[in-house]
Amino acid sequence: MALGTVAEIKASAADWLNRTDLSSQIDDFFTMALAEATRKLDIPLGESVIEKTISSSEATAKKFYEPANSLNVISITDEKGNRLEEVPFQEYRAYIDTGGSAGIFSTADSYIYIGPPPAENDKFTIQYKSLSSASFTAYQGGSSTAIANILLYGTLMNACVYLKDDNRVSMYKQRFDESIIDANRQDRMHSRIKDESITINGGPLA
Repeated sequence: MALGTVAEIKASAADWLNRTDLSSQIDDFFTMALAEATRKLDIPLGESVIEKTISSSEATAKKFYEPANSLNVISITDEKGNRLEEVPFQEYRAYIDTGGSAGIFSTADSYIYIGPPPAENDKFTIQYKSLSSASFTAYQGGSSTAIANILLYGTLMNACVYLKDDNRVSMYKQRFDESIIDANRQDRMHSRIKDESITINGGPLA
């Protein structure tokens, strides 16, 4: 399975675990993996911004997909620049049948929910942490596969509470740690190559 999006990483984790009943728990395992990877990686994970116009079908469904390569949503603002408050999904449910201007948002199962629910053609600006990082994609020629693999192994590692007496747990942790070390090593190597190139060839003209 390709690992180009967060949804694909989570689906792959479910396949590896052979536990299709853990979809909500896998969301938590992924979030934990992301937090640990962010702490341990020397590479700053990228941030992106998109403008979202609500379609009629999204307004009816009262939800829309997160950006395809979104790791997590940092902020959402409305057309007037007002920042929406992020709340737990259970709190969002209190806004499902209310009207008025959007004031809060929640994320669940790769969807974004805004409350009160937006109307067709409402516009929002979404800032989110993206799967790729500028430093790592520059080194790998545009591929974010290594970051995706780190997050997959981290998700599987955090699923250990559901893998009692399973010898795969130590393997997932080892692969997560090794992937982090390898990513940091490659990033330092890439940075050193750029520094040496400037030393040899000179820096940009002022």
